[in-house]
Amino acid sequence: MPFRLTPQIINLLRPLTESGELRSCMSHTMRALRFSPELLLNTMDVFVKEPSLDWKMFARKQAQTQGGDPDTHEMWYPRAKVDQAKKKLLGYNSAHIMEADLKLGHGKSHEYPSLKAILLGDRRYNKRAKAGIKCDSVEEQVASLIDHATDSNILGRTWAGWEPWV
Repeated sequence: MPFRLTPQIINLLRPLTESGELRSCMSHTMRALRFSPELLLNTMDVFVKEPSLDWKMFARKQAQTQGGDPDTHEMWYPRAKVDQAKKKLLGYNSAHIMEADLKLGHGKSHEYPSLKAILLGDRRYNKRAKAGIKCDSVEEQVASLIDHATDSNILGRTWAGWEPWV
């Protein structure tokens, strides 16, 4: 999930909940980032040239899980993370961006199809499932992000030690 927006956090936003100031601020911020992404992307390029220790350790662990070369994976992983940030700035749906991460970490497991279905959501209930791979507007992308971050099916399954990174 892109971030946790639990019922407790939503209650802090009362009386407007997530539909007020939060949605507005997220839309304005995303619009500004999409208008001029160069500074952010150039700054993130530092992580490709000098990956953090956490990213290096995670890349090695993922390479072992997938049966790949740890040294090659260590260089590829930061580039993949920066590419994900580019997709976000281009308006891609957060669920589809995370699907690629899910496939890398769990693509070979028998749980993968069920996890993917939960991640992508249900067209009857979830805005992220209706949005498609790429969102038509900033507002649709923000609505998908909020839907993704508030989905109780995902929040209830999230690992207690989850640590979100860039």
